[in-house]
Amino acid sequence: MVYLVRSKDDLDQQLAQAQDKLVVIDFYANWCGPCKVIAPKLEELAQLYSDRAVVLKVNVDENEEITVEYNVTSMPTFVFIKGGEVVELFVGGNSDKLAKSMEKYVGEVVENPDQSIRGHSSSHLGGGASLNDSEVDSISAGPSATSGNSCDVGICDLGDRDPGRAVPEAKGAALEN
Repeated sequence: MVYLVRSKDDLDQQLAQAQDKLVVIDFYANWCGPCKVIAPKLEELAQLYSDRAVVLKVNVDENEEITVEYNVTSMPTFVFIKGGEVVELFVGGNSDKLAKSMEKYVGEVVENPDQSIRGHSSSHLGGGASLNDSEVDSISAGPSATSGNSCDVGICDLGDRDPGRAVPEAKGAALEN
């Protein structure tokens, strides 16, 4: 199950309750096309690893304090936390990388043949093609049909949102992936 974070206090509570489980935070926006494309894969992985991982979603437009704390400027951004420390961060709608990163931190899973992650045909990414390690870290999901934004490289920048809304200034250094 994917949990929608409502506030900074809510996030802090979820992180404390996770204890020694892997925590994956998905920073997304409602207007971000690549965020919408990868959402079903994230839900699938959350169910597959539910006994060893907690998956949280943070809407960047509704939780700017958290967005600034993690220095998020593009979506989707996935932050992996284990034992209270950020162990990995990557930006972009690459479902294969998301699956491999989760597997790396939670260990092997005895897979149900109907829920295979390895070699998974990512049909919701378009074309039914499987991604592999040699392919780029972000996929082209096309612009959001409802937003008119140009998020066409698997990543949306905060600057692509409503032009009347200011981008918060980041506090601290950027995290490296």
